[in-house]
Amino acid sequence: MTPKPPVSLPPDRPGEWTVVRFGVFEVDLRNGELRKGGVLIKLQQQPFKVLALLVGRPGDIVTREELRCQIWGGDTFVDFDQGLNFCIKQIRAALGDQADTPRYVETLPRRGYRFIAPLERRELTPPPEAAPASHGDESPATPPRPLPFPAPLPTDVNRTAPPPAARRRPWAAAAYRPAGLAAALGLLVAAAFLAGWRAGQSASPAFQRLTFRRGFIDAARFAPDGEVLYSAMWEGGPGQVFATRVGSTDTRALGYPKARVEGVAGTEMALLQPRENALPVLARAPLAGGPPREILEDIGQADWAPDGSTFAVVRRVKGFARLEYPVGHVLFETVPGRISHLRVSPRLDRVAFLEHPVPDDDRGSVVTIDRSGARTTLSSDWASLEGLAFSPSGDEVWFTGTKVGADLALYAVTLGGRERLVHRSPGRLVLRDIGRDGRLLLARHTFRLEIRARIGGEENERDLSWFELPLLTDLSENGRQIVFCESGDAGGPGYGVFLRATDGSPPVRLGDGRPFDLSPDGKWVLSRPVRPPFQLTMLPTGPGETQALEDQGLQDIRWAGWFPGGRRVLIMANEAGRLPRMWVLDLSGGKPRAVTPEGATGKDTVISPDGRFVVAFPAGAMRALRYPVEGGEPEPMAGLEDNEYPVQWTEDGALYVRKGGIPAKVFRIDVATGGRSAWKEIAPADPAGVWSMVRIMLTRDGKSYAYGFSRSLSELYLVQGLK
Repeated sequence: MTPKPPVSLPPDRPGEWTVVRFGVFEVDLRNGELRKGGVLIKLQQQPFKVLALLVGRPGDIVTREELRCQIWGGDTFVDFDQGLNFCIKQIRAALGDQADTPRYVETLPRRGYRFIAPLERRELTPPPEAAPASHGDESPATPPRPLPFPAPLPTDVNRTAPPPAARRRPWAAAAYRPAGLAAALGLLVAAAFLAGWRAGQSASPAFQRLTFRRGFIDAARFAPDGEVLYSAMWEGGPGQVFATRVGSTDTRALGYPKARVEGVAGTEMALLQPRENALPVLARAPLAGGPPREILEDIGQADWAPDGSTFAVVRRVKGFARLEYPVGHVLFETVPGRISHLRVSPRLDRVAFLEHPVPDDDRGSVVTIDRSGARTTLSSDWASLEGLAFSPSGDEVWFTGTKVGADLALYAVTLGGRERLVHRSPGRLVLRDIGRDGRLLLARHTFRLEIRARIGGEENERDLSWFELPLLTDLSENGRQIVFCESGDAGGPGYGVFLRATDGSPPVRLGDGRPFDLSPDGKWVLSRPVRPPFQLTMLPTGPGETQALEDQGLQDIRWAGWFPGGRRVLIMANEAGRLPRMWVLDLSGGKPRAVTPEGATGKDTVISPDGRFVVAFPAGAMRALRYPVEGGEPEPMAGLEDNEYPVQWTEDGALYVRKGGIPAKVFRIDVATGGRSAWKEIAPADPAGVWSMVRIMLTRDGKSYAYGFSRSLSELYLVQGLK
């Protein structure tokens, strides 16, 4: 498919965008009118202003407080709640919308409202004949301005003139008089619409689409001579590196299977390449293609300094995420969390990165650290962060994030911490790179978490996905229920803990937080808040009150699970200033007792059916060991290989493990003999955009399983004009 040429936009001028269309409806902001199929729909003045503000920020949550301040005024003393509820009811009646199954206006309980329908067109119309000369000289009608990325662009430019002044509502016509209250009210409507799209945003951004296949884009960088390099997995195939030239239809596959582009300097690119049974290796390769040269081992993140002199890297060393810049000079270490999207400043004096306190959660902060080790948190408390780059001058860090939900917007923050919105549009925007000339590589992701399950001897899997980002955390021992965490809009700022029957019935919200494990009797879910204090709690699945467990000096609780019988809990946490380890807590009383040495934790930790052993990884090791719960030396497990993660220890004495990758290969190991056999390859039927198998759950009897995975369908854009 041929890339679309860049769109050139005229300068912003107030009052140009006057008509918004969605489906059969048309909102005329200039005249204060709502039409359906060209027929005027009656809508009072105040509800119309609310509608104008909502369509001005499609896909964005407009809080009740924002509506109060912008529509009613900050000093209003009327019954605002009753007035707003009346306006929303009037809007829904006019649009034929329903609160429980919305097509246009969605209610976010206790928070606000969101316009969820796609906007098909915005229209420019010439000034009304009665407009005063003080508004500027008349000029020929300007062609329609395209929607800010990534909404569809209009294809026709010849529009009819606005309705005669006699048909306008009195308050709307008065909006064009030079003074008076009516003028302020009329202008407020247009301002409300424009504010959502342009407040804090740069004028006239132009978006040129660079990719057109179905799949996931993992990284992208500018290269010399107008080329763009990117790593992608298309149509469910393995990832590789591609090169495309701006303005050209050609895309070259450079190969380098499963590699990720980590930087460009001169005529070379830096690649992070996975290795079998080992952490990735950093390599250099020619831009034109050719064999890569390995330079650094055991690297998790990297960036090439703009002058090509050195690298900034993140290594995982015995449980620590260690940041080095230059290579070998340790600037920072973090114990429980992870570092992502590492970038070196154009001034070479510091690096920026995203810091995530919980390793498998993208909540976090934007951080810089200079060569002396001085660390500065520029912006914090983001619910989701992905994508970061320095501005060309190095005086700002640009990033994409959100405080609530999964749709990311583009922000910039100065080195002193002054933050501003650069661009917002519906969808999950991810910043991939900023060129020296100020152009951006910006990806739009349609991102979801999904859940599948096969119960008993059923032939087909069930789709148990719900909401936007359901993170599977447990499957009940009888296979009849799953527990998941929702971190998208439906979960709210504190995330949501949900219990759902595998028969497909709707889920039940148990409370806020991040869930871990369902008790053997199905009556309690272990959970933890997403904000301090990170206290372990027990949420009832039926009647009962939430119970908080004393932390007893443990910090950064990363996981917790039930022992068989439900009287004890296994906790993955650390003491202050120490590496994480596994602890056992007796619910009848007493302090937590260490089960493993420091650094010995694990991904998807399992407990033996008799509760005597825990399977975990020693610090820095690639192969798990069996740790006695009551004390003693850990033991190797015959048949287990490197980089295999436990799934379940079943009642018949078998340990099920999986290898990374898609599909996930699951093996069955006889614990007594070490006998090993392939059990199943697990992956969704449609592999496009699937880039991570989040977790696989198996019942103790081995008859039912469930798994979660992430799917992201990406489009890469070259963006000009954002400042």
